[in-house]
Amino acid sequence: MLPESVHRIHRAAHAFDPDIPDQVRVLTDVLDEFASVLAASDDARQDIGNAVKPSIWPVLHSLWQSTARAHADPDPADAPGLIRLSVSLAKFTRNLVAANTANQNKAFVNDGAIRSLIYHYTSFNATQDPTSYPAARMLTQALSNIVTGNDALAQKLWSTYLNLPEEQLILTRLFASPDSRTVSSAFVLVLNCVHDSADRTELLVRSPRGPRICLTMLDRIASLFEAEEASEAGRAFDVGHVIIERIIEEGLAAELYIRLTVDEEVVTPHQTTLLKLVDSHLHASQHAHELALARRRGTDGARSLFDVLVTNFFTLCAYAQGAIKSAIASGGNVPAPDPTPNPPLGPAPHSEAVLSPPPLQNLDLLLPKVCEALVLVTQCLTTVALRAEEAVAARSGDASSVPTAVRLPPKELLVSATGTSGQGSVESLIETLRLIDVFIPRITYGRLARRPSPPEGAHGSMQEHEVPPQTADMAGAPPPQAVQAAQGFAHVKRDLVRLLGIMAAENRMVQDRVRACEGIPVVMNLCVVDDYNPYLREHAIFALRNILHDNRENQAVVDAIKPVGKWDEEKVLRDIRGGALSAPQ
Repeated sequence: MLPESVHRIHRAAHAFDPDIPDQVRVLTDVLDEFASVLAASDDARQDIGNAVKPSIWPVLHSLWQSTARAHADPDPADAPGLIRLSVSLAKFTRNLVAANTANQNKAFVNDGAIRSLIYHYTSFNATQDPTSYPAARMLTQALSNIVTGNDALAQKLWSTYLNLPEEQLILTRLFASPDSRTVSSAFVLVLNCVHDSADRTELLVRSPRGPRICLTMLDRIASLFEAEEASEAGRAFDVGHVIIERIIEEGLAAELYIRLTVDEEVVTPHQTTLLKLVDSHLHASQHAHELALARRRGTDGARSLFDVLVTNFFTLCAYAQGAIKSAIASGGNVPAPDPTPNPPLGPAPHSEAVLSPPPLQNLDLLLPKVCEALVLVTQCLTTVALRAEEAVAARSGDASSVPTAVRLPPKELLVSATGTSGQGSVESLIETLRLIDVFIPRITYGRLARRPSPPEGAHGSMQEHEVPPQTADMAGAPPPQAVQAAQGFAHVKRDLVRLLGIMAAENRMVQDRVRACEGIPVVMNLCVVDDYNPYLREHAIFALRNILHDNRENQAVVDAIKPVGKWDEEKVLRDIRGGALSAPQ
């Protein structure tokens, strides 16, 4: 039966003329019939692939060449027929080579023709025609099956594809397809190439075209974040996520982040997407600290993921501080920055400056995106610090554990880190928190919070601004502008104060640095409910506890501050010095 099968394919192929629709239909019918046979039987794949008289391979190669030539005509007479031919030929080849190394090796010669057809079906015109989507998808699946599990072919294909001229990068064109199933097939092709291969994963980051391909992958992954898990788009996201996890596990995330940098941009959308995936991976790993601190073997001067996270923490904080100060200065008053980034320990000078909220039109449009990235970086640093402490606790309770190499824990490295401006991590965190808390409207229980004027004895960092008359509406919902601002900076305060609490735990130096930069009132101001910073109050109370623990000087700062307001049972802020805090007239 099987030799006759090959004969039938031979006869249909020899009679094939791509310009005659009936002959195209006859050939595709034969190919589809035997594609089903091949899909159902390993023996059929082996027998047809091993057939000698006649052999399937010369005729298959001829068909691929003829099909590629037929697509050279920019305006073919039977475009639907060519789409069907491409789908049928790709499906037959895909099924013939599945899990069969010998067949894969013989089919690889058709890589050039398949690549040219994928290029054709990912053109702008083709992507505007949904009837062409099955061709791009099936061609990609055929290419994927040719190299799956075949290390030699995967290496050859990967080296070629990652060194093509940029205009010929079919992978970037596939990821731009509007068809989720095509995108999913492209992700599978990439995953099959990098699976269990550190070298090919490294090429994906370090080859001339690798970062460009990573950029398009991240762009597509970002578009699939909200996809339903069971949908084709959801499955595409899952496969793309696994590819990025391979990059993270191979210690290449830091290098990829750097390679995605764009001059004069503090953070790019693709870097933010990468941070989201890194954050997810670290959160799910019990060895996040080891992964973050590891430097890739065989690379001199390579930076660890932790190094890059810390550097970006300072960069993002500095940008946020500058943008907020500029916005405030354009709409009101802003205190002059302290000329000494790391002030000496001791009493801080009293400041009379009051920060006034700027009009939203003066807001740096990049600031919400910067704060989104800052949240992700902060979450990553928090996870790494906690995992390291958990590992130390586990080893201390295990008498059989083997001591590891002595090195500073992540928390100590972060505490001792200094930004390019000379500002320390504690000081940078406190200043960012202070400015964001003043700058962003606080919405509590669906209402815009009206803050009392500061009590006597509070340092300048606690000076709160008055909410302008046009935004203070305690009786109803907050104005849309306030809601939009709060949403755009969601979770920033919560995650920053959480990290501060971890840094201050059992660390006298951090406690004293918080006091020196007037951070205690800043943290006290955060012990409130904030609709867009879930559990802010709990994290702030925990941070305050760690800042005050066994530190008489810090406790004295709190004792010197007298409360000026409290929430009543109706959730109205009352000034305990004289009635309710009504909206200013």
